[in-house]
Amino acid sequence: MRYVSAFCLLALISGPAAAAQVLPTSNGSCRVTASGLESCDWMSGVRRPSTSTNTQSAGDERAALFVTRYILAPGAPLNPPIEGTEVLIVGMSDGELLNEKKPLQSHINVFDGLVMLIPKEEPYLLRNIGTKSLTLLMIEVRN
Repeated sequence: MRYVSAFCLLALISGPAAAAQVLPTSNGSCRVTASGLESCDWMSGVRRPSTSTNTQSAGDERAALFVTRYILAPGAPLNPPIEGTEVLIVGMSDGELLNEKKPLQSHINVFDGLVMLIPKEEPYLLRNIGTKSLTLLMIEVRN
């Protein structure tokens, strides 16, 4: 009986698994001045060819991730790169943002490790209202 239990446990642990990791399609880094001028460097990911006999690979069905590191000078805006996309913004330093598209212009205290989800239906224009540069990581989910 002990061997049967161990076999069942082994079968459960080593059963079929699905790949959950999605690598970015593109990533880059941008510096934004108070006037809104951006200077960016980009690197694109390489898609591997499908080894399946199916004409459409599983990777083609997934959403694409675009990762950008922004360094916002004091007073610099952060515009949505493409309207209507899901966006995760991760704080990588301490500071304060103002969402100018909200009716009451909400203040957001940013700290290292803060994660904000901005749904695709929600318009935003974030501005660094702090006294020092603010570093953010923006992850866009494009379908």
